[in-house]
Amino acid sequence: MEDGEAVARPEGKGDADRRFEELGREWLPRAAAYARAFGGLSAEDREDLAAEAVAKAWLAIDGYDERRPFAPWFFAIVRRLTLDALDRKRREGAFGGASCGIDPLAEAVSTHRGAEEELLRKETAGFVAGFVAGLPPADRELASLVYGQDLRLAEAARVAGMAVGTAKWRLFEIRKALRKAWEREYGEA
Repeated sequence: MEDGEAVARPEGKGDADRRFEELGREWLPRAAAYARAFGGLSAEDREDLAAEAVAKAWLAIDGYDERRPFAPWFFAIVRRLTLDALDRKRREGAFGGASCGIDPLAEAVSTHRGAEEELLRKETAGFVAGFVAGLPPADRELASLVYGQDLRLAEAARVAGMAVGTAKWRLFEIRKALRKAWEREYGEA
């Protein structure tokens, strides 16, 4: 199932089971990754939220307009669920501060890389993750949608609830700040 591909409605019980499994396989990890951009949720919370988003999308599939891309529709569901979960945590007093939840070293390390190349990759990933963690929540969300989920700018802006012009400006400012931070840390890019 591709980003722009419509999610076909099931035609029978066996077909419904297969399509639900496909939906989960494709969109569970993407939902959890997007929820991570908001910070404040544990990995377990994000996995639960992703499963709930897939289930809600499946139950609401008849309301999905197949002429439109699926990703923005789906990420709008994830966004609402994530914001609700964060609000619940705040009300319960369990919110422990803003953390982006990104673990740049959690990715599997390829055995085909040289030690120096791997060290540089880890250092770069750590630098970028630290930079992203320091962004305001709205900027983290926008960057996650555009760079992490590969949504087009207009789709990301719609999901994040901002004007396209605002989203363009915010991404420009994020890239400019990243470039300045990199130059402070490592010299000219």
